[in-house]
Amino acid sequence: MTVHEPATLLTDYLLTALGIGLAWHLHRQVSPGNPAARWWICALLAMSAAAFVGGSYHGFAPNFPPAVAAAWWKLVLWIICFLGLGMGLSLVREIVPAGHQSRWDRFLAAKFMLSVAVIAARPEFFVAMIDYGLAMIAWAVAALRFRRVWSGWMLAAVGFSALAGWGQQSGWSIPGRLNHNDLYHLIQSLALAGFYRAGRLLGGLTNGG
Repeated sequence: MTVHEPATLLTDYLLTALGIGLAWHLHRQVSPGNPAARWWICALLAMSAAAFVGGSYHGFAPNFPPAVAAAWWKLVLWIICFLGLGMGLSLVREIVPAGHQSRWDRFLAAKFMLSVAVIAARPEFFVAMIDYGLAMIAWAVAALRFRRVWSGWMLAAVGFSALAGWGQQSGWSIPGRLNHNDLYHLIQSLALAGFYRAGRLLGGLTNGG
């Protein structure tokens, strides 16, 4: 079996390993009574899953029939949308009073299902990025509005994610070395580290680790 885009596969797999490691480290630090952090762990794992499935797609999908490759790509995009859902549910539990969370949960579930339906009809990367991007914008607004202990790390992570997304969509590359997807993964690893640091501070957690 031919390995296509080996640099993209490798950087995606490195991002996967980093995400799983940070999620596990965060899992060991937060308590079960911290739902915001628990959903944040789910988001980190979803990011890792998206990197793994996406890297595998870039590396191996061309070896399979077009129908299989198309379904594979949709799965990548749906996982990114689930990442946005996890980030949204974490935010709701961080800033919304318990009595009002259910209505926001329903809204986020509806947004997720809408994104899934749109991707089924139009499996474009930018559709998933809009879903994920809206979650990041909501976190950035919350960071600026509420000035929590996690605000600085969250804004840094969102900034790196925005830079990574811009580079990916603009086709930014290092000719002969790294393409736009490779650079997206490397910059996104910095965002992932920031998201982890922010996650450690959710729910009032301030200890080091």
